[in-house]
Amino acid sequence: MSAAVTKRGHGIIGGIAHHPWVANNTRRRVCVAVAVAALAVLSVWPTPYRAAVTLTPVDPSTLGVNPSSNGGGLGALAMLGGGGSMSTQTLIESSLQVSRSVYVRKLVSARLKLPQRLGKSDQATLRWLEHEVDARSLRGGIIEVDTKQHDADLALDLAGAYADAIREQMGVVNRTQSAIRQHALEQVLSQAGDRLAKAQAAYDTYRLKTGSGDPLTNALQVAGRAPALDDMIAAKQAEITGLRRFATENNFKVQKAQAELAGLQARAAQARSGTSEANGSVGRVVAQTSQGLALRRELELSTMMYEAAKRNLQGTLAESLVSTVNIRVLEQPYLDPDRQFNYWAVALLALVLGLGVAVEVYRAKPPLSAGKIDA
Repeated sequence: MSAAVTKRGHGIIGGIAHHPWVANNTRRRVCVAVAVAALAVLSVWPTPYRAAVTLTPVDPSTLGVNPSSNGGGLGALAMLGGGGSMSTQTLIESSLQVSRSVYVRKLVSARLKLPQRLGKSDQATLRWLEHEVDARSLRGGIIEVDTKQHDADLALDLAGAYADAIREQMGVVNRTQSAIRQHALEQVLSQAGDRLAKAQAAYDTYRLKTGSGDPLTNALQVAGRAPALDDMIAAKQAEITGLRRFATENNFKVQKAQAELAGLQARAAQARSGTSEANGSVGRVVAQTSQGLALRRELELSTMMYEAAKRNLQGTLAESLVSTVNIRVLEQPYLDPDRQFNYWAVALLALVLGLGVAVEVYRAKPPLSAGKIDA
């Protein structure tokens, strides 16, 4: 019986270390050195170029074209006007979604004639763009679009075309929203105008009917009539008392003063009457004043709604004029001056180096369970 000593690898590294092809130290080390050198070269060649462009959303209210942004709207009416504009966060999220859309990729592909430059079909070009161009949000509401290519001109063209396509498509989205808001506001303004016309006509009819330009002024005049009559009655009573000292009841002056006193007392009673039928009475003036004030409130409310709708419509029309300015180019397309690497080669380089070092360590100091004697 003969005994032979065979070595068996321990784990994955052991299996590789004791493979017959790897067992030869010279061959193994030469292959690892060649692979490391080749991958080191491939990490920086062909030279990759990173091109990027940064965008930032712009609030239309900061451009001074939205008068409704000052809070002059009325609730939902303000939402239809400038209050319905997209917020900065919504603009960022919408821009990112637009940048990843098929429409933008088609627009970029057509403008740069990428199928001819890349030698790919239209669908393959769209898939290539989805993989090669990245858009992300940075701090401060900044949107960055970047790509890494071995052709510097192609990288710059892609960054610039994406920036233009995003701004163009966001302009289309904003113009569509502005058109919808404009149509809704025009309907609101038309209804507010009809309501204002009816309120104005009703208020004018009331003033012509009562012969009073202002219901409140008329009420103040009537309210001061009764106290004035009381003062006149007191004065007339004092006059009669003075006349009686020198004349009898049959005296003409006394009788005249008494008749005037009776007239003043009748007028005072009529002024204090609570019935609305009595002309010039408090009751009638109260009824007329209540109606007049109600008509006046309706007129003021209708006027306020009409003015608010008009301001919001003006703001929406102004926003449509600057719809393409809502995304501003912060940095024009540029090539990143930092050293760029082919990361797939860097990853393979790290893997080969790691495996080479692990195999050398394993073969220099194998674990005790790495070998056994087979009889």
